[in-house]
Amino acid sequence: MSVSRRFRFGRNALILLSATAAASAAASVLVVRASGPSAKSYPAGRSLPDNARIALRAGDSVVILDTRGTRTFRGPGTFSPTTQVQAAVRTVATTGGRRARIGAVRSAGLLPLSPATIWQVDVSQSATVCRAASEPVTLWRADPSRSANLTIEGPARVTRELLWPAGASTLAWPTDLPVVEDGTYALSLTGQPTAATIRFKTLAAVPTDLTGAAQALIRSGCTEQLDLLVDSAPVG
Repeated sequence: MSVSRRFRFGRNALILLSATAAASAAASVLVVRASGPSAKSYPAGRSLPDNARIALRAGDSVVILDTRGTRTFRGPGTFSPTTQVQAAVRTVATTGGRRARIGAVRSAGLLPLSPATIWQVDVSQSATVCRAASEPVTLWRADPSRSANLTIEGPARVTRELLWPAGASTLAWPTDLPVVEDGTYALSLTGQPTAATIRFKTLAAVPTDLTGAAQALIRSGCTEQLDLLVDSAPVG
């Protein structure tokens, strides 16, 4: 996924937030991704002090997040969160599966389409989705060129059918279909081969800093949104 993808707060707000937070540099960093032989030692959500020693073997990759953004370390070697690594390995790590699931690609720069914010629900992807208790749910689709019919089937098989107008990439969740905590909803869009299954988790308060938001998403199992947050954060 491209670093151009935006995290709401919004891309500009995220950059401002990171710059502001950097002025009061945190004492710890957060592991947000790990792969390879040592992955079990660095699970997503683990906090590390600034002076931690990150020991990696060949094939290991660890992505950390702090107030400056993300940094990626690849083994073999021993690293510290304060290590200045080469630009070639500071690129945010992404998985081929995540990139492939995004779908359409913009011709200019070959950047994959994505929701404008991590809070918009991609109707093509089954996921556990975190939402703010005080905010309405907004749905998103990659191809807004044509009108489409969207069917939402919620708990107890309560169903709503919506018309998605041509030219609109987002659509408001129906006001007469309550979003139930831990409720599962099947979303079927015209032209989509299978329905996406969405399970909602509600955040009482949305953190206003990068690491706090990442921790909330990790705790609730909202991995798709975590991916978007990590891939859109500045490289620290």
